[in-house]
Amino acid sequence: MKQPFASLVIPTLNRGDFLYNAMVDMLAQDYPAYEIIVVDQSDNTPDNVKKLTADNSAIIRYFNVSFRGLPQARNFGLSNAKGEIIIFIDDDIRADKSFIGNHLKAYAKDPQIGLIAGGINEPNVSQSKFTGTGVFKKWTATPIAGFESKNACYVDHVKGCNFSVQKAVFQSISGIDEQLNIGAALYEELEFCLRASGNGFKIYFEPTARLTHLVASDGGCRVPNDIPKYMYGLAHNRSLVISRHLSFMHKVSAFGRLFILGLSYSRAAKSIKPLIKTVQGCRAGIKAGKSGPKITSCP
Repeated sequence: MKQPFASLVIPTLNRGDFLYNAMVDMLAQDYPAYEIIVVDQSDNTPDNVKKLTADNSAIIRYFNVSFRGLPQARNFGLSNAKGEIIIFIDDDIRADKSFIGNHLKAYAKDPQIGLIAGGINEPNVSQSKFTGTGVFKKWTATPIAGFESKNACYVDHVKGCNFSVQKAVFQSISGIDEQLNIGAALYEELEFCLRASGNGFKIYFEPTARLTHLVASDGGCRVPNDIPKYMYGLAHNRSLVISRHLSFMHKVSAFGRLFILGLSYSRAAKSIKPLIKTVQGCRAGIKAGKSGPKITSCP
């Protein structure tokens, strides 16, 4: 039986050393039919990445783009993908040779599965702290991760550093909302998952499709130590999700919790700025949520 072709997309920004190692691991995969698409938003391409790309041009397609933004990078990768299944990973990961194959095997478990959340090992994360895997708490509009778990199950959402999606899902609901490119691009994958679920697609957690997320300290979507700026981005993106996807009662509760969060940051910082930015972010996020997803490139 013919195996589906897979496109593995790696958005990256100013993490040359991490990116090189991730590409090496992806080149070592034992799955027979796949491509690697690198969407590099950095100003300069490291020499070792250039050489690796040149030596493996039959598999690697490298794009150095002028824009910056994780949602747009995902959509760009998708628009150039040839595969029936698209796998998204971060640039600061390591994985064994069965990673791609385990993602694709999981789709055979249920024809309604549209997305796969992969297993994630992260430094200093203990499974004993988990309160669930891939759960979306509507009363607070917060996603619970728990993807360190070894137990397969259906989930509400995926985590951006390791998930896959059938191209048919994108063709049904379009891509990632680029309005969520604020701050650390929080909730961009959550909002996409909520749209997918609303259109009848199931999301499944496959723990064997596992990688180690190294959590690089800088580059990528990392936000400098600027609490007001962080709170603006968090409030904007969470408010977009709240306004677009929650019922009236859940909205009241979730906005209340968001206001309390902004207040607590202001108290800790002994400054009104985090709270002001929280309110400003909420207003902008609600407006963005009403306008519908913004997608500049999608098949």
